[in-house]
Amino acid sequence: MELFHFKFVVSLLILLFLEIFLINCDAASRCLEAENSALLQLKKGFTAALLESWQPGTNCCIWEGVACDEYGRIIGLKLSVVLISGGTIDSSLFNLTSLVSLSLAQSNFHGIPIPDSGWDRLVNLSSLDLSNAEFAGSVPASISCLKKLTFLDLSSNSLAINPMILQNMTNLKELILDYVNVSSYRDEWCGVLVNSTPILELLSMRSCSLFGAICSALPMLPFLSIIRFKDNNLDSNIPDSFGNFSSLSELCLVGNNFKGFFPYQIFQLRNLKYLYISHNPTLSGYIPEFSKYNNLKTLWVFNTNFSGNLPNSIGNLKFLTNLDLSSCKFNGTIPSSFRNLSELVYLDLSYNNFNGVVGLEFIDGLKNLSTLDISKSGLSLTQLDASIGSSSSSFPKMSILKLVGCNLTKIPTFIKYQDQMTNLDLSNNRICGKIPSWLGRIVDFKQFTSLIPSNTTSQSRLSFLSLANNNLTGEIPPFICNLTELTILILSNNKLTGTIPPCLLEDGISLLVLNLRGNQLRGAIPHGISPKCVLRIIILRDNKLEGYLPRSLSNCRSLEILDLGNNNLKDKFPYWLGNLSLLRILNLRSNKFYGLIGPPDGSHETNYNFPMMHVFDISSNNFSGNLSAKCFSSFKSMITNELGGDVYKFITLNNGMFVYVITNKNKGQLKILQNYHDTFVMSIDFSNNHFEGEIPSIIGQYVYLQLLNMSQNYLTGEIPPEIGNLVQLESLDLSRNKLYGKIPQEFVSLHFLSYLNLSYNKLVGTIPQGGQLCTFTNTSFEGNEGLHWFSCFNKLVLAVNNTTPSLPSLCGTSPNNRRYMIVLGTLFGVGFGGSIATVLVLDVMFYNKAKMRSRRTSHG
Repeated sequence: MELFHFKFVVSLLILLFLEIFLINCDAASRCLEAENSALLQLKKGFTAALLESWQPGTNCCIWEGVACDEYGRIIGLKLSVVLISGGTIDSSLFNLTSLVSLSLAQSNFHGIPIPDSGWDRLVNLSSLDLSNAEFAGSVPASISCLKKLTFLDLSSNSLAINPMILQNMTNLKELILDYVNVSSYRDEWCGVLVNSTPILELLSMRSCSLFGAICSALPMLPFLSIIRFKDNNLDSNIPDSFGNFSSLSELCLVGNNFKGFFPYQIFQLRNLKYLYISHNPTLSGYIPEFSKYNNLKTLWVFNTNFSGNLPNSIGNLKFLTNLDLSSCKFNGTIPSSFRNLSELVYLDLSYNNFNGVVGLEFIDGLKNLSTLDISKSGLSLTQLDASIGSSSSSFPKMSILKLVGCNLTKIPTFIKYQDQMTNLDLSNNRICGKIPSWLGRIVDFKQFTSLIPSNTTSQSRLSFLSLANNNLTGEIPPFICNLTELTILILSNNKLTGTIPPCLLEDGISLLVLNLRGNQLRGAIPHGISPKCVLRIIILRDNKLEGYLPRSLSNCRSLEILDLGNNNLKDKFPYWLGNLSLLRILNLRSNKFYGLIGPPDGSHETNYNFPMMHVFDISSNNFSGNLSAKCFSSFKSMITNELGGDVYKFITLNNGMFVYVITNKNKGQLKILQNYHDTFVMSIDFSNNHFEGEIPSIIGQYVYLQLLNMSQNYLTGEIPPEIGNLVQLESLDLSRNKLYGKIPQEFVSLHFLSYLNLSYNKLVGTIPQGGQLCTFTNTSFEGNEGLHWFSCFNKLVLAVNNTTPSLPSLCGTSPNNRRYMIVLGTLFGVGFGGSIATVLVLDVMFYNKAKMRSRRTSHG
């Protein structure tokens, strides 16, 4: 009997389902013919339309991107780059008068304007998304007729927009204008928003060229809960009234120039979940007390002027998942209540002024923690019992661990159990002692006071490993070859000996960056480099490497930096590297290379091109012969600057970025290099070789060249006046050659020249007047018996090589003209001590505080 009832119920359900299905099919079959025709006409206007289902004689309600109501009227149209691309928007669109939702997002209309008329017919439209559709021109005023709009997204278009289009949109709840330039009406937006959109809930104006003061009236919008003003030029104080923003759940002010004191009451807003105020370096403040009712999930304060102690009540943030307080001025100790932040996934306290010692109990209890960075925070890490990390169920399994400059004296033993690790940075510590055997099995190896056992194996997930600037000794262990996921390896500035493991070059098909500089490595560079090589950076300088360059280096087709300076390599010029079309930096300085530059005579080689070269340094070798025009005919990027300002923003790994630093030592005179144009110094250094003959006049074509050094050779002839065409030149050294004649008058056009050395040649005549030449002392010209100094001010003629003491700079320091040379990456300066002849020094550093992280640039 029960079975009968069960079958009966099932049968009824099946019949009910079929009835509903047939009703829906029947409804769908009632697609209005006029709207069907309108869609087909609309399709004809698109250049590319993957709308296969849009066919005459079929039901438009089941077409791709189309939604109908129960009466067959089209109420939704969602067309994206997947479905359409380019063309025009036919006026038939506006025959769909029942439309409630319209999306043409990411449709690539290639700069056509938004239709100017017809919008007043879409009286039922409540959602309009035209984002990333490549529209241009002005937003038509007729859009203001869409009185029922609750959602409007015009972001990422080249549009001019008048805020008055909002004047009738009293129902608008979400307004997104990201990457639309609104600067022309910046003073009007505040009033229009407050008066015309009374129930607005979300306002997103990222990268809108806003500047000046933030709209202080926004708290008058009682329902506004999400505000995003990321990456603008707002430079006012943040109004205290924002502390009364009771509805606020997300506030993003990242990347502005806010100043003054951040209202602490904002931290304490009951509904606030996401607060992003990072990258406002002049914004001050402190972290206040938190109640147990606080709902914060994400707090980003990095790269601000915040300071003070962290309150113990920070432990009340029981929902907090992301906390970044890095690159600030916080001090004091870390509150013990940090252990209560059980939901924390990301924690960055690096680059602060904390003090004290923290142990494993600092993170024990943070079971969800995936990323920990306390690099250079002022904190020291104690060595506690590893059992805490193994037996505690609440101890986190981290994927990213950065303990740079934490005064470590040995490897923290809890790392033994971190089998999820992908990014490990223990650089800049004082680790010493014997390497524990377990380290090889997860593969982090810090203090090589003896050879690490070679019979260990690993399935490590490590993709980034930096052990730079420690006291590593011994050979690089063979088991490093088992790190099949490794893409970046930095072992620089240690005391490693032995040879380079062949696997790092011959088998390292996943390795992108190899930096072994500043060790005591000997032997040859491995010769059997795989055709599958994907290396982009190889830094082997400051070692004791010998032999010749393996021609198999040309297999590294993606190579952009090759730095082999300060070794004992002996070979002819590697002209065959010219087939590496992406090579931007080649440093062979201070080796034993010899012979002519370029392919051998009679060679049919055509790949001596170096089309992307930015830094070419072959100084302090034994090269000889004439500097023919062919030597200078390859560096096309110095003529056209094809790479522009986007060079080298290319490797981002585990929320970090590589930063490349170039410093220049001009005859012992240290030059401090600052980030200036986010690109490399264009430089050529042929100094301290045996070159002879004249300087080719073709050098004058390198209009983007910024450093030229040909000192300490046997060059003869006159200085080419074409050098005066190098209007970007900042450093010129032709000293200690056999050049004769006059200094070209064209040198007065070198307005950015901040270093000049023409000493110890056979130059004659009077030093040209004007420009930067007035700023140099007689040390720039001494050793030229026939050369005379003509004072720009005193009209006094002096022999440059007489016994008169060195004259001070006669024209002052010309601060407006002394552009500093450049580094790539984020804003920071670098200085290096010591003294070297005029050379280029190239380094590759992992700059943890670049703060240009993919998770950050895409959010907010």
